[in-house]
Amino acid sequence: MLGYDNQNSIHYKEYIMQNWYEETRKKTDHIFHAIIKHDFVVDMMQATLDKDIFGFYVNQDSLYLSEYKKSLVTVGTKCHRPEETQFFYESATGIIHVEDALHKEFLEDKYRSSTPSPTCELYNSYLARIVNHASVEVGIAAVLPCFTIYKEVGDYILANQKKDRSNPYQSWIDTYASEEFATAVEQVVTIANRYALTASPENLAKMEEVFIKTSQLEWMFWDSAYKQEAWKI
Repeated sequence: MLGYDNQNSIHYKEYIMQNWYEETRKKTDHIFHAIIKHDFVVDMMQATLDKDIFGFYVNQDSLYLSEYKKSLVTVGTKCHRPEETQFFYESATGIIHVEDALHKEFLEDKYRSSTPSPTCELYNSYLARIVNHASVEVGIAAVLPCFTIYKEVGDYILANQKKDRSNPYQSWIDTYASEEFATAVEQVVTIANRYALTASPENLAKMEEVFIKTSQLEWMFWDSAYKQEAWKI
């Protein structure tokens, strides 16, 4: 009976590692629900999001992504397979093209600032520390929520918004609810699950820790944008 229990335990652990993202995502469900209930997302979905708030957000997003691209390249450099390296390099390049197009559409000169908000600074600093100093699988887990959460939010807004598509932010919504972005998300989830298969117990725990932390930072980023967060001194 003891052997049977041990065997079941081994099979369960293998299942968890093969489905690492799916199992870890369940532990952040409360964060996702907090995001889609946040006034930023609710107002965007209802096409009532204040233009100044969105302008502030787009500028901070631009500052964040300028550093996030570097984190993707760092992760890609550490990957074991050429196709994984290529994926992260191409994702960094894709950000340049897709996000630049969105920023040109929405980022008016009056919203431009070179100063990251405290939350933007925190998020970028945390990512840089993880991807530069932790193992490749931990780095992948850290950059993952920026893919998966944006996809889920884009899908949620698209499914629940008014159907006349008169939303002034529709191109932003469509970008993250697109099939192209869905394909990228599917690829990065597959990579994360693959690395979880060979990760040590210590690194598996760290993967979960950083995935939860950057999911929290995603909520904080939208919250800081809605409040147009500034340095207090």
